[in-house]
Amino acid sequence: MKLDQIDWGVLRNALILLVISIAISAGVLSSSFYFWGKMDRIHKRERSALFGVRAQYQNVDEEERIIQRYLPLYRDLESRGVIGPERRLDWIDTLRQASQRVELPTLRYVIDSQNIYQPEFLLPSGTFQIYSSNMRLDLGLLHEGDLETLFADLDANATGLYTVSSCDLRRNHRQREFVKRADATNLIAECGLRWLTIKQPPAAS
Repeated sequence: MKLDQIDWGVLRNALILLVISIAISAGVLSSSFYFWGKMDRIHKRERSALFGVRAQYQNVDEEERIIQRYLPLYRDLESRGVIGPERRLDWIDTLRQASQRVELPTLRYVIDSQNIYQPEFLLPSGTFQIYSSNMRLDLGLLHEGDLETLFADLDANATGLYTVSSCDLRRNHRQREFVKRADATNLIAECGLRWLTIKQPPAAS
């Protein structure tokens, strides 16, 4: 059939409907893609939010496990005077009592002000800061065993944490021979102690 033999009047309505159908289909398809893209973005956003919430809950669970594990240790260090405010009055009282138990002939001490402790090695401390107070001891001893007994008594009864930074033991030259009397100072010891305290630094204003 030739084109000039086609009755375009009959086909015109069908062609118009076809064009309208194609246009509607294109519009529906375009809307579908737009709707799908929008829903996909919403889905990704909600999924990301879900993962964020899940990560937060996991962090909370992990923090709770850490607290349950380390809180008793932390409380123990607090009760022992390692963490918290400086307890120098307790240290001095314990030192005096230890001296009395050991029956040292003489005891003199000087304790310096508290300062930030700077170790010679890398020591991660997190949000905490280590402080130290240096104490110098001048001791009169009946014999060298008194010094060991004194530090053993401090280890057993002192609150806080301390280290012996130095100790010099020498004979008392004022006495020519060993005296067995309990209050006799046969030896003289000069020792340096470093008392350590851990606490959080004051908040910046």
